[in-house]
Amino acid sequence: MNIREITGVYFSPTENTKAVIQWIMGQLPIRQEMLDLTDPGQRPDYYFLENEAVTVGVPVYGGRVPATAAERLKKLHGRQTAAVLVVTYGNRAYEDALLELKLIMERQGFRPIAAAAIPAQHNIVPGIGKGRPDKGDRRKIRQFIRRVGTRFWEMTSNYRIGKLKVPGHRPLKKYHVLPLKIKVSSSCNGCKECIRKCPVQAISRTDPKVTDTKRCIVCMRCVKACPKNARKIPVMAMLMVKHKLKKVCAERKEPEFFIL
Repeated sequence: MNIREITGVYFSPTENTKAVIQWIMGQLPIRQEMLDLTDPGQRPDYYFLENEAVTVGVPVYGGRVPATAAERLKKLHGRQTAAVLVVTYGNRAYEDALLELKLIMERQGFRPIAAAAIPAQHNIVPGIGKGRPDKGDRRKIRQFIRRVGTRFWEMTSNYRIGKLKVPGHRPLKKYHVLPLKIKVSSSCNGCKECIRKCPVQAISRTDPKVTDTKRCIVCMRCVKACPKNARKIPVMAMLMVKHKLKKVCAERKEPEFFIL
C-alpha cells in the first residue's frame, strides 16, 4: 500500500517531544503535515483516511499520557489509519504511557503498526536526560524508522494490520501531577507570554502572577516561555524533586521499539 501522506501530531509543552517527532518525520520520504496539540483554545476535529498515516508523540507524566493530551487526541479520527506511537520520558520510566496511547488511538479508529519509548530531557529537572536523544539514540531511532518505512510499503490493506503489543498494565496506574507550585519573582514585567502559552489556561488572564493550582499540570511551559526567567519552582521544592529522582534516573535508559 502506498501511504500518500503522513501527519506528525504532538503535545509538547517544553518542545522536547516536538523535536523528536520532527526529527522522526524528517527520516520519512513521504508528503508531510504537522499538527500541534499543545496550544490552548478550541480545535476542529481532524479526519484521516486509509492511505494516510500519523506519527503521534506525547511526553510521559507520572507514567501516563498527560490528561490534557489524552483529551485532545479525541479530536483525531482515523479510518483504519496506520499510526506510529511515540512517548518521550525523562530517563525514569514510561510505565503505562505507551499502552495508554495505543488504547486511545485504537478507540479513535487508528491501527498502530509501530511504537517507540524515547528518553529525553526531563521537563522539571533539565539536568536529567540532558542532550537526549543523543547521537546513539538517533542511530537506533533511524534504524527503527527505516523498518517503519518498509512496513508502510509492505501493507496491502490497513484492515489486515494486526494487534501491536506494547508494555503496560491494566488497569492503568492512577494519573496524577506532581504537587508543585510555580512561583513568580519581581522580574515579571507582565508581558503575558506565559498566559498565551499555558496549554490549560491556568494563569490568570489579568495577573500573570496568579496561577490556578488545580488546573495547572506542571508542564513547565510557562517557565520555559518566560523571557525574564521570572517563573520557577521554589528552590526547596526543586531540591526535593532532584533528590527523589536521583536514584531512579541515575542509570541510563535506552530507547525501546515495537513493530508489527
